[in-house]
Amino acid sequence: MEQHNTGMGDAMTTQTAEQSTLATDLDDHALEPVPTDRRKSLLQMIIIQIGWNISVSSFLVGGVVGGGTTFGEGMAAIVVGNLVLAIVAVLVGLVGYRTGLSSYLAARAVFGRHGAALVSLMLGVIAMGFIGVLMDTWGGAVSKLIPAVPPWAFVLAFAIAITSTSIFGIKGLARFSAIAVPIEIAIALVALFKIGGGDGGFAEVLQHAPVVPIGFATAVGAVIATWVTGAALVGDVARYAKRPRDVLISSFCGFIVGAGVFETIATVSAMKVGNSNFVLVMQGLGLLAPAAVMLVLALWNTADNNLYSASLAFTNASTAIRLRLRKPVWNVVSILIAIAVAFSGLAGSFLTFLTIIGLVAPPFAGVLIAHFWVLARHSSGRELLRSAPAVRVEALVAWLAAAVLSKFTDVLLADPIEGLVFGFVIYAVLGWGVVLVKRRTGAPALQIGDAS
Repeated sequence: MEQHNTGMGDAMTTQTAEQSTLATDLDDHALEPVPTDRRKSLLQMIIIQIGWNISVSSFLVGGVVGGGTTFGEGMAAIVVGNLVLAIVAVLVGLVGYRTGLSSYLAARAVFGRHGAALVSLMLGVIAMGFIGVLMDTWGGAVSKLIPAVPPWAFVLAFAIAITSTSIFGIKGLARFSAIAVPIEIAIALVALFKIGGGDGGFAEVLQHAPVVPIGFATAVGAVIATWVTGAALVGDVARYAKRPRDVLISSFCGFIVGAGVFETIATVSAMKVGNSNFVLVMQGLGLLAPAAVMLVLALWNTADNNLYSASLAFTNASTAIRLRLRKPVWNVVSILIAIAVAFSGLAGSFLTFLTIIGLVAPPFAGVLIAHFWVLARHSSGRELLRSAPAVRVEALVAWLAAAVLSKFTDVLLADPIEGLVFGFVIYAVLGWGVVLVKRRTGAPALQIGDAS
């Protein structure tokens, strides 16, 4: 009898532990620092980061670079652009590693409890609008390729697919990336081999002369602008790193292997055959089926990462206004927003959403980097959350001013780069000004609400 009861007890303990693990995976430490025992290995971080950076946008920027530069200029632009992005990702990622906080929870320490709600809500809605437009655009494309599949069916099927991975947080992203990344890299290498094996090999590519040159600076700006938003939010993944070197290595692998390789293939395609459309190029090489697989996996990578970040954003925003709904609920709400946008027929607004994201996200990263690397570099994540005011006005002012300046000035290579730099500089100056005022008066300046 005792053995029977012991067996029942062990079974119940195991079941309870499994339920606890599932709950932790679903909540994904959305409202607390990631504990050290939940951190991931370097290999997992590399796979997740590469998956994070493989996107259909890599093929688009490759077309721009390949159509407007020589081979040497194009390759140099891809390398320089992705090195800049990797450095930004490391700076943001180390904040996530050190504090264990998601980008939006870190925003609470920077912008204040209520200020972060505004920031998170805006970024979350924009991210889901972007995914909705993406689903609408590719739903129409799939319908033309396979008329038997109506666009709405693709949208719903794709929504279910990306929800199935993003709802499990970092574990879901890791499992999908472990499957998708090797397949994507293999298809990419096969495509590159086939392109080089055609008539003339790579000789035409090496001798390519653009009809309408865009210049090296513009090419670098295009590479950076395409992925600076991803670099700005990489803390959502990097908070799971075990060591600082893991953030460094995985970030460089993500941008060099993830984004860089696929931008290179698209660039070479544009120079070799005059077309950077990956599907059409692969079709011409007799590889339409692998191209379709690549397209679906790349879209999935793009969408489930955005869905993951949006659910974290909404979870943080809802907590700030005392609407305590768990992350899985906001994951479902997020995908419903994307579906609504997709069904509203906004496919023609794809570039508009890219422009908005490029104006809003980079200043956010600049302010975040300034706060954690200049103003509060010696504080822990929990300390920063406890001391967060209701609203940190100087952070919101810096964010808004940087976005406006990046839109209406032409100082650096591209608006997103300007937004990142302006956000960092403006907030660092305002932040130090506030520190000096506090030291002289002993009272909070440019802040609303008491710390808690």
